[in-house]
Amino acid sequence: MSAAFIDRFTPRTSPRIQLLTAACVWTVMGCLLFAKGAYFLHCAGSRSQVLFCGAGIVLGIAKGRFVFDRAARAIIRRIRQKAVPTCLGGLFSVRNWVLIALMMCLGKILAWAPVALEWKGLVSVLVGSGMAYSSRLMWVAWKMSSLWGIGDLRL
Repeated sequence: MSAAFIDRFTPRTSPRIQLLTAACVWTVMGCLLFAKGAYFLHCAGSRSQVLFCGAGIVLGIAKGRFVFDRAARAIIRRIRQKAVPTCLGGLFSVRNWVLIALMMCLGKILAWAPVALEWKGLVSVLVGSGMAYSSRLMWVAWKMSSLWGIGDLRL
């Protein structure tokens, strides 16, 4: 394939659309992980499922605040640095794509591991609620990009 062919069919989007896409990805994946964790806790059938779910939410928000917020800000900065429409897949760095693949593999390993459903549920609720919580930064950046321009908001 020639470079011109690849360049012609590359899906290019504005930084604003990339912010929207990143916010949607983080929100949807966070909600799906949370739902998977809640399902695991429901299937466990123990009386402590509410306790595990509550602990997962609290720990997830803390993880979101101290870990995922930093990653979300880096993604927002990366997207803002692109002033012209670029490839949609470039909204995440290569490092982020590798971490996404690694987390997917770890999720599969956790699902197959002989671990109690309560702990599987706790981990999924924790990661899901943390991602969904931190997606708020991307939603704010997306909303502010339409009001003030792509580079005006500092998070």
